[in-house]
Amino acid sequence: MKYNYDEEADVRTTALIRVMALFFVGIMIIAATTSPIATGTKSGERAPTLEGKFYNGSAWTDFNLESYWDSEWEEGDVNGQWVAIEFMDTDCPYCIQSAEQMGQNAYDFGGSNSEWDGAIVNFIASVTELDIQGHDSSRSEIISFRNKIADSGDDCGSSDCGSRPGSAHNFPYVDDLDQDNMKKWKVSGTPSYYLIQPDGIIAWSSAEHQGEEIRNAILALVPRESV
Repeated sequence: MKYNYDEEADVRTTALIRVMALFFVGIMIIAATTSPIATGTKSGERAPTLEGKFYNGSAWTDFNLESYWDSEWEEGDVNGQWVAIEFMDTDCPYCIQSAEQMGQNAYDFGGSNSEWDGAIVNFIASVTELDIQGHDSSRSEIISFRNKIADSGDDCGSSDCGSRPGSAHNFPYVDDLDQDNMKKWKVSGTPSYYLIQPDGIIAWSSAEHQGEEIRNAILALVPRESV
């Protein structure tokens, strides 16, 4: 029996196989030479998600940290907006003591200070309830701490929330009383601080720089017009 042989079809099939082979080789080369940025809480890693309800002076609304990120941002661009996060507990003595400095930082670097010529830094407080006796918080206590409301009936530590140092804060406070975000970020204690670039990459964390204040990190890392 004689079979017909389609030489052109065979040539086309061979060419297609070669093209597909080259395609997959290219994919393998890209995969081997590209180093994806790991998600984590160390400098150089992509910040984990941080979600929940936040209070910004009027009501509790949805919050998603990723809404701040700009994938087109390039290093040195002064127009990009940075993020400074404080993980805190309204009953934590150190968090209460640092409230004045946090408020001052938010003013100095958040766009309200005309003398600051650097990129805007958005401050965020993620409020948890530590598993420590006496650390019983609530959304009402978060509001009283943030707004420094006197005689509210809410105690921060062993004193009225309105007696904490500093003035009222104007930045968002995220409800993390269930510790979901704290555990996701593997925060071991409060207060803990993170400075994050506009592209979502962590630039600095207090866990890696013991004894250094976030204010100094901002002055050293956030780009400025005059530098």
